[in-house]
Amino acid sequence: MPKDVAEILYSTIQKIGREKIRTDVISDIHFSEKHSRQILQECIDKMGSSADDETLAGLSEAMLHFLLTAAVLPSERKVSFAGVELDIVVPSTKALIRDHDKSLVIQIIKKESDTLKISHAESVQPVRENIWLVSTKPLLTNYRNYQLFNDRISYHLIICDIYDFVRNKGVRGLNLLHGQ
Repeated sequence: MPKDVAEILYSTIQKIGREKIRTDVISDIHFSEKHSRQILQECIDKMGSSADDETLAGLSEAMLHFLLTAAVLPSERKVSFAGVELDIVVPSTKALIRDHDKSLVIQIIKKESDTLKISHAESVQPVRENIWLVSTKPLLTNYRNYQLFNDRISYHLIICDIYDFVRNKGVRGLNLLHGQ
């Protein structure tokens, strides 16, 4: 991700307030959707016409990393696992080894040539419904595809969906963090 995009993202987060976002999201995970929409829109407004698909996908990846941290959701990012590069593993690569059913692999598709990332995910995660993709535009795939500009499977819902996945799979410690 270009340095100026990172600066735009983190200045937008700073303007809203890191601690406010963290407090909101921990008190109610659904605030992640509101903050995601606001941050993305403000960043796109600041970038203007220079925001191509690859830049926006990089922005969405960085924002996803920030929101995972803010929501205190267990994850590993940018990992090499079994000889392949994975963007995000929830809750961890150790969990992926132990139980494929309780682990997510999330790949960020930044450009059409990134479809190799899907094969990488398939090689380590045999449970198809536990492979999620993030892209700017719809992908021709049977995997869950969170898109920046589609309200049906909106990127802005991904944190809530990750939270639900982790909670439904019984990851320990999550309930203490989210007041349940």
